[in-house]
Formats: sequence, C-alpha cells, structure tokens
Amino acid sequence: MPEKVPGAVADMQAFQVPDRVQLGGWLGSRIEANEQNRLLKLDPARLLEGYIKRPGRDGSDGEFVGKWLHAATLAWVYTHDEALRSRLDEVAQRLCQCQAADGYLGTYLEKDRWTAWDVWSHKYNMMGLIAQARYNGNQESLDTCRRKGDLLCRIFGDGPGQRDIVKGGIHVGMAPTSVLEPMVLLYRLTGEQRYLDFCNYILRAWEEPEGPHILSTLLTVKRVDKVADAKAYEMLSCLNGVVELYRTTGEHRLLEAVLNAWQDIVDKRLYVTGTTSARERFRDDHDLPNDLNVGENCVTVSWLQLNAQLLRLTGEARFAEQLEGTTLNQLLGAQRPDGTGWCMYAGLAGQKAFNDSKDVLTCCTASGPRGMALIPTFAVTTSADGIVVNLYAPAKAELTLADGHHILLGLDTRYPSDGLVRLTLHSGAPHKFAVKLRIPGWSQNAVLAVNDQPWSAPARAGDYASIQRTWRDGDVITLQIPLTPRLLVGEHYENWNRLALTYGPLVLAADDRLNPAAKVGQFRVPTTDLSKMDFKVEQPGQVYSIKAVRIDTGEPVVVRLAPFAEAGCTRETYQVWMERFEF
Repeated sequence: MPEKVPGAVADMQAFQVPDRVQLGGWLGSRIEANEQNRLLKLDPARLLEGYIKRPGRDGSDGEFVGKWLHAATLAWVYTHDEALRSRLDEVAQRLCQCQAADGYLGTYLEKDRWTAWDVWSHKYNMMGLIAQARYNGNQESLDTCRRKGDLLCRIFGDGPGQRDIVKGGIHVGMAPTSVLEPMVLLYRLTGEQRYLDFCNYILRAWEEPEGPHILSTLLTVKRVDKVADAKAYEMLSCLNGVVELYRTTGEHRLLEAVLNAWQDIVDKRLYVTGTTSARERFRDDHDLPNDLNVGENCVTVSWLQLNAQLLRLTGEARFAEQLEGTTLNQLLGAQRPDGTGWCMYAGLAGQKAFNDSKDVLTCCTASGPRGMALIPTFAVTTSADGIVVNLYAPAKAELTLADGHHILLGLDTRYPSDGLVRLTLHSGAPHKFAVKLRIPGWSQNAVLAVNDQPWSAPARAGDYASIQRTWRDGDVITLQIPLTPRLLVGEHYENWNRLALTYGPLVLAADDRLNPAAKVGQFRVPTTDLSKMDFKVEQPGQVYSIKAVRIDTGEPVVVRLAPFAEAGCTRETYQVWMERFEF
C-alpha cells in the first residue's frame, strides 16, 4: 500500500522489504526460531482476549496483539509462510471486528476509557494494523486505523471540550503521547491533514506545564535522565515518533533533539552489550549497575528501532555500529536460543529468567519478536549510489538499485566466529554502482580485495569502505576483518577496576555452565595485561578462555567465556564484568 504523502526528507538508506534479504548462520537461525517457535505458537484467542471480553486481565493487556501483528507481518514477508499469513489475516480481522461504533479499539470498559494504558494500547494495535495494511494491502485494517485516528482527534486536543492527552498520563504523559509514531504513519498513508495536526498538538502538549518537556529538555539540557521521569521505554517510543515526524516535515529541531538524546545515551548511559536503563529508567552519568533490572527488553528493541531509523535517515555508520552491538549481544542475549521465550531483563550478571509462557504475556515477551523481525530490513540495503552492507552474516539478497537495476548478492561468512567475508555479485550486464561495506569501529587493519586483487580504497574503522566501479556478473569482494580480543577496564561505580572482554563484535561472559571448577565469585583475574591472560579461542563463536586464579587458594585456573548472547541460557549464573587483583 503506497503512501499518499511522501516524506519531506529522503532516506539515505532504504528500509528494505524483509524478503529481499535472507539471512543464514547463527543470526538467521535465531530469526527463524523467532517465527517458528514464538510467533506461530501464540494463541490468537489469548492475544485478543482483552478485546473480545473487556477489560481483559489488566490495563496493559491491549498492547500484545498490536506488537504481535507488527512482528508477525514482518516475519511473514520475510518467510512467505502461509500458516503465518493465515494467522495474520485471522487476528487482524477479529481485532477489527472488536472496534466500537465510535472508533474505540481498546480493552477498557466505557467508564474507564482513556485512563492508564488505554491510548498506549491503541498505539500498538495501530502499529500492527498499519504494518499489515502496508504489506498485505488490507483496506479493512487501514479503515480501522482511520476510525481510531478520528476518535483520538475528537477526544484529545487543546480545543473547547477536549481532553488533555498529557494530564494524568502515565510517565508524565510519555506513554499516551507515544501514539505520535502511528499517527504520523497514518497521515502519510491517507494524506488526511487532521492526523498531522494531531501530531503537532502532541508536540505542544509536551511543553505544557505538566508535560514531559521532551524536546525543550533535549535541545537545552541534552540529557535523557532529565526528561520527565526518565522512563526509558516510553521516552524512546516518543523519540521514534519524533524521527517519523522529522522524516515527514523536515523540521530540523526534531532531528537535533533526537541526536542529542542518542549522543547522551551512547556517551554516558549505554551498556557494553548495547542496551540502556536500569529499573527501566535512565540513571545518572555512567551509573550502569549490572543486575538491577537491567536492559528492559522493551528498551532494547526501542533503542534498536531508533538506531535503524537514524541509519535510514542519515546513512551514517555510527548507527549501524550500534545496531550490530545491540543485535548480536543484548537482543540475542534476551532471547532463549530456541526462540521459545524472552527475558524481561538480561543484566550483565546473575541469571536469565526466560518467560516461555504462551498464556502469561508481558510487554517484553511481546517486544522481543519485533526486534528480531526488524533485522532483515537494515542488514543489507541500498543507498542512492549502490548497495550497503551493515551486518555480516551468511545471506542472499535481491536488491533494486536507485536506477532500477536488479542485483543479486551472495554473502558467505562465518562471522562473528570468523572475520572473513566474501561477497559475490550477480549484476547481469556490466553496471556501475558502489558497494559500501561497514568496517566495525573496533576493528584494526581490515583488508579489502576485488577478484583477489587488493583494493586501495581506505577501510577506516567506524566508517564504510566504498568500492565504486563497473561490476560484472560474478565479481567477488573479499573483506578480512581481524577478530581480536579487547580488554575493557571499568572506570565508574560498581565496575570500577573490574575487567570485561570482547572478541570482535561479541561481548563475552564467564558462564558457570562452562566453569565447574571456578564459578562466578570464586575467581579473579590477576592482571590487566591481555597478553598475560593467555586468551584462547577454544570453539569459535562459542567458547573462549583466559587464565585466572581461585580466590580461596590462589591457584591458577582456566576460566571459559561464552558470548553474552549464549551465556546463562541454562539458568546458570554468569557475569560480564570480572573481579581482578594484581600480585
């Protein structure tokens, strides 16, 4: 379903239709497990329960079906699984049938409407139905969203007799006003000015005396922990709406505010695993506790979405860098490897509590599948001058360049277990375009070759290496990214003087499953000299090891480390930041 209103700002990288890129290997298996063992296993009756028999189990019950529709739509486009398509059509149709005559489509009784999480639930079922309408061309889903949008425009505003969307809203009004994102999308799909007017009303409401002051705070103080009550999930949800509004109107202050928030998070509030927040809030500078309800999965997915949005808009590699770190560490780390369940929190120490229930749903078990389903949209894509590779995994891609030329791309690699990446291009007739390969910021001395001949273009860490030439069918690009261990020394709060290790893009963790002789809390690392740790790759992508000492005896011991994404997956204790002492 095409948009009637094009964005005022052109994207620098395309949001790729999911089935244009098929991912294999470790990452691809996790994406497949997300569809087969989670999205397909949820009972439509449970997803729709609160709508069919209001008010449901609790006030937030209404968000589950919208999140499922969004994730399942992207997953269906990716796989073309007919069983999932059938389930999608069923759920969307039944949800639309629950809409009241006035357009209301929430889970609250009439006397309780527009309290607590009511607008929030409308937001998510709008997100899900809009995604379904975009890809299935489902007019009923779009019409349902229009009736909801019209209702919101009537109920909320600063005109006579209208309700204030901020006053009394959860988290200083950030929860209800995060409906900004689907309202922008609804405007672009329909061209109806009243929906854009409503979005501008939300911006005004933010700056009311009782409002969250999102834009003004980010433009002046430039700290997310000073916005409203610092609730990370709701704030990031609002910022994703701000990005969509900027894409639509081109009002520069909107992008400036979001970039200020992004920089503040990256500089002072980001965990090494690629998530943010503890106890669901942004905290003081560098206050990043390891096991205090860390990295709410909803926050992780919203952070992933924000970086994907900024990557599309700007084409800058710094956002792709965050996408890789978040995807390969925190997002996969919160997913049970077989795809059946998700953690609400996946801290940097402790135990992972996976929820694989198909009946007891949470915001986070509903958010995780959305994050997984988004990965193919940004992994390999196009820009104005060619192809862009943002994530490295075995892949096949069928892409259409800006000039209309079709390219088939095959990506052969065992990354992140191995740093060798081989791309084969099938362009038909000779054709000139650029291939941009992201060089990770942590890498050193990456080497490029075309058809086994060294390529002289610079391969600067943290940027794209661009190879512009006339390509012929079967041309091969080889990229060698040296994977090396890196030692991090903690400088703040409880991690001061502690050590953490990474290998390539992977954050590593000591896992009791691998260390019966030296469990977490029983060893310390005796040096900050990486060369003296005897770091070894025991099983690429799975097991690494260093030398440490037992605390009780002082005897040397080998400590084995797993990627954070695999650590703690058997309910064993794990830790990223390790205690140390020096002789």
